[in-house]
Amino acid sequence: MIDPRFYRLRSQTMTVSELCARLDLAAPDGSFGETPVLQPAALAGSVSGDLAFLESKRHLASLEGAGASACFVKPALADTVAQKNIVPIQTEVPKYHLARATMLLVSDNTIESDISAKADIHPTVHIGPGVVIGDDVRIGPHSVVTNAVIGRGVTIGACTVIGGEGFGVVVGPDGDMLPVPHVGRVMIGENVRIGSNVCVDRGQLGDTRISDGCQIDNLVQIAHNCVLEQGCILAGRVGLSGSCHIGTGVMMGGSAGLADHITVGDGARLAAFAGVMHDVPAGETWSGIPAMPIRDHMKIVAQSKRSIRK
Repeated sequence: MIDPRFYRLRSQTMTVSELCARLDLAAPDGSFGETPVLQPAALAGSVSGDLAFLESKRHLASLEGAGASACFVKPALADTVAQKNIVPIQTEVPKYHLARATMLLVSDNTIESDISAKADIHPTVHIGPGVVIGDDVRIGPHSVVTNAVIGRGVTIGACTVIGGEGFGVVVGPDGDMLPVPHVGRVMIGENVRIGSNVCVDRGQLGDTRISDGCQIDNLVQIAHNCVLEQGCILAGRVGLSGSCHIGTGVMMGGSAGLADHITVGDGARLAAFAGVMHDVPAGETWSGIPAMPIRDHMKIVAQSKRSIRK
């Protein structure tokens, strides 16, 4: 759902046929072209009026429970989408056309921010329209906060950017590169501590969420649509790619890095410089590049040392 504190819809509705004409795409046959669409959304959890995209079989699970009115989809998956009573808009580059459609459907809003009188914010901080900042929040000099809702007791260091547009580029059918619009939010719970020179990108579609009690060191990157559950601890220079889910009480050592769409289970530990390319089960400790259970990594290191000595 588009948050009206930060964004506004350019029109109340646009039909699929009208949208396709604006995007130079073939409209679906028959009455399907008259289906109204209102706003872009992630396919999973979508509702009537939403416009989504589906690029590969890898993400077919997103169709379960999806209620979008229309979906950009590759031709090979069009029938699968139609079986869910979602109008398929066929294209070889679904995400590219959703990005273009987002620009047509959504623009920034200019609602006044809501800042608690009990917040302590350095005068050099930039606060964007619609931002909500709770009681006892402290924000250090030269930080930037946009498209965000920040709970009580949060501390943010100097030169940190909360709610900036994340990194995302899609390539069109002619090889042109288009930055992906980000029309989500950053939601920060209570008593979170975020250091200096940290970047927390807003969601592309939906939210980036940092739950109560998380502790985030300096120079950390948290990409769009990441979720940190309660009480996570991230040491300096940790990097989370887009759409990672970090369970309750997870601890990450300095410079640990995660590929996109990684899930780290509750209570797991990542050693410094771990390069995580696969989901980490709850309670396990992983290390190495590529990361693996730490005992397996230590065995490999020991075997390598023995082979060198020989």
